[in-house]
Amino acid sequence: MEQLLQDLKQETYKNVYLLCGEEAYLRNQYKKRLRDAMTADGDTMNYSYYEGKDINPHAVIDMAETLPFFADRRVLLIENSGFFKNKCDELADYMSEIPESTNFIFVETEIDKRSRFYKEVKKIGRVVEFGTQKENTLFKWVLGLLKKEGKNVTKETLQTFLTKTGSDMQLIKNELDKLVAYTDGRDVITTADVE
Repeated sequence: MEQLLQDLKQETYKNVYLLCGEEAYLRNQYKKRLRDAMTADGDTMNYSYYEGKDINPHAVIDMAETLPFFADRRVLLIENSGFFKNKCDELADYMSEIPESTNFIFVETEIDKRSRFYKEVKKIGRVVEFGTQKENTLFKWVLGLLKKEGKNVTKETLQTFLTKTGSDMQLIKNELDKLVAYTDGRDVITTADVE
């Protein structure tokens, strides 16, 4: 993830990104950050989105070969395609031929690291795997979110909250939003609020 953050900070991008792993919240956050960094606001001519298992690899390649229109790059965002789980030789072959002006962002829930396509993407692009976050990382993240809302919480209250929500960051964020709304008007969240 450090290399991805560096790419975003320096605005130097690989031609191919694969965002994968079990932590959906982080996959979605970085998908949005990459897309927003590489495309101009409202640019529908140079941005294409594909989702699902029925994506035609030849149509994707045709779009990737199209030069960008009044922009530096063409961005193709492909989500849950199954290309990294099932065989996709067309795209595996194409990875070494991607024009400099084309960027792929793959967001996948299921991958097979033994697949030829995965190996090609790893060779020329950047693979970022988002795993379940450690408790210490979740503590810091939740404290940061609460600080933005002007809320304070004790360590034991936060521990109780995380015990109830588990480690899924999207679930934590949803429950935290409810908790912040419930405690509107108060700056301290207590253990009684989370039980």
